[in-house]
Parts: sequence; C-alpha cells; structure tokens
Amino acid sequence: MSIHSLLRHVGIDVPRYITVNGRVIFDTPASPAAGAAVAAATRVEPHRFHAGPDPAPARGKHDNAWWNVDASARQRDIEAMSKAFPGFILFEEDDDFWYGGTIDTGRGKFLIAVLPQTNRSLPTIRLVSKFKLGRQEGRYWRRSPHLYDSGALCVAAVDDWNSEVHTTATATAWAAHWLAAYTEWRVSGVWPTEGYGRNAA
Repeated sequence: MSIHSLLRHVGIDVPRYITVNGRVIFDTPASPAAGAAVAAATRVEPHRFHAGPDPAPARGKHDNAWWNVDASARQRDIEAMSKAFPGFILFEEDDDFWYGGTIDTGRGKFLIAVLPQTNRSLPTIRLVSKFKLGRQEGRYWRRSPHLYDSGALCVAAVDDWNSEVHTTATATAWAAHWLAAYTEWRVSGVWPTEGYGRNAA
C-alpha cells in the first residue's frame, strides 16, 4: 500500500498533480523540494474512471465547432495546453482542432491523441499506436479495465466534465492519471484507483 493510499484509507485527501511530461506527483508544485519540471505541474481535477459504451458524439463536420465560433474559448484552451503540456502539438487541418503528444508515466511512454468534441463535451483520448491496452495472464490476454467499447480511454465520467471550467488540458491530465494507473495494473494486476476525489475509490 502506498502512502497516498494509506492516507486516503483514513479519510485524508491527497492532491495529485501532473508534470509537463505526464508524471503523477503528490508533492505540491510550490514545495521547495519540487524541481523545475514539477513547478509547472497541473492539479488533477476530480474524476472517475469507468468503461462501457463511448458517450462521445461522432466527430464529423467542424464548421460550427466551439473552436471555430468562440475565439476566446479557443485561445483559453490553447493557452491551458501550452502551459500544462508544452510538448503537445496542436493540429488544425480542415477546421479540425486536436492535440497529439507523449505522456511519460515513468514506467512507459504513450503517444496519445486528445480530440475535443464539437459540442464541448468530454474530449476523446486515444492511443496513437498499434499497442494493445491489456496484459498477458498466463496463456490469456486480459483487456485493460476502464476502456470504452471503442478502445478510447475512459478518463472520466461524463458528469465529471464541466465545459465552462475545464479545458483540453484537464482531459489530458486525466489521461496521464489513467496511464499511470494502467502501468501499475500492467505490473501488479490491480488497478490502483478508480479516479480522484468525489467518490472515487
């Protein structure tokens, strides 16, 4: 049992932060012990992992997408991603708007695509590789928990997302948290957390 799990077990909430390269940390970025990569860490907002049918709408035409009609929301999103995940690249072909980049959990590097939804709902997070998310258990392959049926990462419940407050950086931090939990599960066979905050185990 980790220190943060023990503290959570006795009712003490331990904030989580994601560094610019994607590692989960539990020390506050303002701490004197924090290094330069930690100083710009993003606090993880409350969220819960789950699975099932993918609630994301189809990403079709982008003419009326929020990023093409709301310049201030678009700029706020770009600034949030630039600060939280400066290594990610923004792709804007044909009026589309999505980010690609690498999350380094410390136990593995994962190239992901973060696709905001045209209606401002929870972004879709996909692994950009042929890598299957799961683990070998004897002769059998076990699919990773907390994946949508489509194969996208289930980084949060739909009602965890608040389009008035959250940005693509929020969903990217949730993806980093998911990938850290996944790498722990790959080693131990136990998914270490159901998310963070608000009723997450």
